[in-house]
Parts: sequence; structure tokens; C-alpha cells
Amino acid sequence: MRVTRRWAIAGDGLVVRFAALLLLVAMLGACAVPASRPGMPPDAGAGAVVVDPLPGAEAARLPEALPEPAPEAPSIAPAALALATQSDQARAEGNLRLAGLQLERALRIAPRDAGLWNRLAQVRLEQQEFQQAERMADRSLQLGSVDRALSLSNWRIIARAREAAGDTEGARRALEEVRRLERALG
Repeated sequence: MRVTRRWAIAGDGLVVRFAALLLLVAMLGACAVPASRPGMPPDAGAGAVVVDPLPGAEAARLPEALPEPAPEAPSIAPAALALATQSDQARAEGNLRLAGLQLERALRIAPRDAGLWNRLAQVRLEQQEFQQAERMADRSLQLGSVDRALSLSNWRIIARAREAAGDTEGARRALEEVRRLERALG
């Protein structure tokens, strides 16, 4: 009877596979981008030349008092915009449930869009879900702090939600914020 050593053949295949794996790791390692060193600009990688400014070059700098450009409104993804438009149509037809569902889908696409959170807060207010309306308006405030008109709309939703929920003191504070923003907008 003849006995074959299968483990030796399997072992040879294992060695070949291991060698191939090491070769692959070495090739991928060669493609890696080295991290920048402390004190170096982030774009100064290996082989980059960093030049110190010439003495007296500070006089040639631009004046520091240049106004910063106004922040651009974040562009909304086309799919989220389409869902928001469909939501507006459903809301106009009185279908608040569908309007809310479409806004929730839009927020899955663009979760940092303050306008979408504001729209959903308005829908929740109309559905008489006052706590959710307030939370969503607050989320919109957190995300869209530079847009005063949006902030005003959010504070109005918060005031109405608090008043409807029976929080008269909270509603009063929210109305004070509404008046302050109305004065600031003119």
C-alpha cells in the first residue's frame, strides 16, 4: 500500500500563497503617501520643497482687513431637492403624512441641510406633533445659524409648538427671540 503525503503538497501551495501575499503587501506599501511631518505644511510631502519667506517679505502681504466672502448656502443634492419639492406638493394637497415621509427620505440624503429640517419641523407642527416640531426646528437652528430668515422661521415654529404644548414660559422666551430677529432683519 502506498501512502502519499498530501500535507507536503498543501504546504508548498501555502508557501506560494504566503509569498504572493507578501509581494502584494510590499507593492501596496510602495504606493502609500507619507504623512506630513510636524511643523510642515500639510501639502509638503516627501520630495516637496519648502521655502522660507525672504526677509522683508511681510510688507508685500495683502492687508488683513479684507472682508471675508459671505458663506455660500450649501447646495442641496438633486435627489433631496426633488423629494423636498414632492413634499411641498403633498403638503399643499393636505397629505401631511406623505410630506413628512418624503422629507425624512430627503434628510437621509442631505442630513446637514437646515432648510429640510425646517420644512419637516413645519410639517410636524401641522401634524400637531409639537415635541418633534420643536426638536427639528432646534436641529435646523444648529445647522443653519448664519441664515437669519431661517432662524426666524425656526423660532416661530418653536414658539407655536411650545404654546400648543402648554409651555407658556418657553413660548414667551421663543417669542422674544422672534422679536429680536425681526428687528435685526428690519
